[in-house]
Amino acid sequence: MSLFQINRKCFSDIPEKRTAGFTLLELLIATAIFMVIGGSVFAMFATNAPNFSRQQNLAGLNIALQNVVSQMQLDLVNAGTGYYPGDVISSWPIGITVTNQSSSAGACNVAATFTYTANCFDTLNILTLNPGVPPAHPTDSTGGTAGTSCTNLATFTSLYIQPNPGQTPTQTAANFHAGDQVLLVTSSGGGSHSTIGPNSVSSTQASNGVQVNSFQLSGAPTVGTNYVALPFNPIATAQGASQSDPFFDDPLNISTQYSTNLGYYFCPQDWVMKLEPTTYSVDTTTNPQDPRLIRSQGGNQDIIAEQVIGFKVGAATWNPNVSADYPTYSFYAQNGLAASPSGYNSDYEQIRSVRVTLIGRTNPNPDPTYTFRNTFDGGPYQVQSATVVINPRNITMNGQ
Repeated sequence: MSLFQINRKCFSDIPEKRTAGFTLLELLIATAIFMVIGGSVFAMFATNAPNFSRQQNLAGLNIALQNVVSQMQLDLVNAGTGYYPGDVISSWPIGITVTNQSSSAGACNVAATFTYTANCFDTLNILTLNPGVPPAHPTDSTGGTAGTSCTNLATFTSLYIQPNPGQTPTQTAANFHAGDQVLLVTSSGGGSHSTIGPNSVSSTQASNGVQVNSFQLSGAPTVGTNYVALPFNPIATAQGASQSDPFFDDPLNISTQYSTNLGYYFCPQDWVMKLEPTTYSVDTTTNPQDPRLIRSQGGNQDIIAEQVIGFKVGAATWNPNVSADYPTYSFYAQNGLAASPSGYNSDYEQIRSVRVTLIGRTNPNPDPTYTFRNTFDGGPYQVQSATVVINPRNITMNGQ
């Protein structure tokens, strides 16, 4: 027998093995099991995906609120710094004014459209000076520098100021434009130059002798031989003052409330300073369904938070008639200290600290099958808030 025949016989004696694999039945069973498990996984994912999105939205909202509060703290803690180039003023101002909305105005949101109006929100003004415009000194229409060359805001329609040292009147006028707001401060207290305030109250009778006023320029300044005239419009009578005592166009609400520190008579030893405030307000007109918190400074506006549905600013005040500060924060400036609820009567000399409350929401969900409703305003969105109390460094203690 040949070698080839022997090898062939040996291999033919090896039993045949079946190739490994799934039968059609096994494949169908495995596919069915995979579909059941996969369907369960996808159903679980579909159920929890909205929850995950809500948690992500809430986390983003929380971070945004904290960032806004931090920015406000940075601005507020330095409020009023450097506002006065002369002697320290004992109680005016600390650099903050607040425009509160009335708590009796009722609901200011429309639940059906998820919209809010401007009546829901306060406005916070942080007063700072324009660093590029040096303080100027008042004068009268003669441009004189003697102590008697004074401007009386109650009878004039322009504030006359002297040119800044080293500048021509035209160069000084170039620092001012229509819409700018200026702050006037007397140089010293005690009636050193017979300053007359509201209701014919002299500075010697005022609470600390130092008097202020403020207005927004109603037009471009005009230039004289040795003066610059800053125009303004008396628009009404100051609250609590006599009919002869006007107040002026004052968006920052510095001078629209009667005070014994509100003056009208400013002379060459006094100061005129151009303000460059930082203002926090809520824009409800650009997109009524997305109220936006705006930070305005130097003509620039930055959107620092969206979907804002609450912005309230309150103040704790110093009471000059008692030895202790008021322990609670008032969110209604128009009320006097004796009113109920009490307030600081727009007398910002009394502000000692500020409390800011900010409320935001996630984007409204218009899906009719979305059944969640928050307990704040009943809207189909989540709500978060942040509150902070800030004590400005520039508080003048006035004996406190």
